[in-house]
Amino acid sequence: MAYVIIRGNNGRRHEVDFENAEIKVEVHINEENVELVIEALDEDRPREKKRFTLVNLPRSAFDKAMAEMARSKGIAIKAVD
Repeated sequence: MAYVIIRGNNGRRHEVDFENAEIKVEVHINEENVELVIEALDEDRPREKKRFTLVNLPRSAFDKAMAEMARSKGIAIKAVD
């Protein structure tokens, strides 16, 4: 079961629960950012009611997190530009 929880600057919690729906994940990367788009493939929902989340991260933070995870798992990662 996929879900996303964020807490905004105002302290309010926002949650997207994909339940058991099939999901599509897209990853877009450039030199500055990594963007994750996660969308439930709900054929029966109108477009304005689709469940999705968009996560935009600084590339440097994403790269650092992946490198730390790889080191902890003993995985060798080759940088690709």
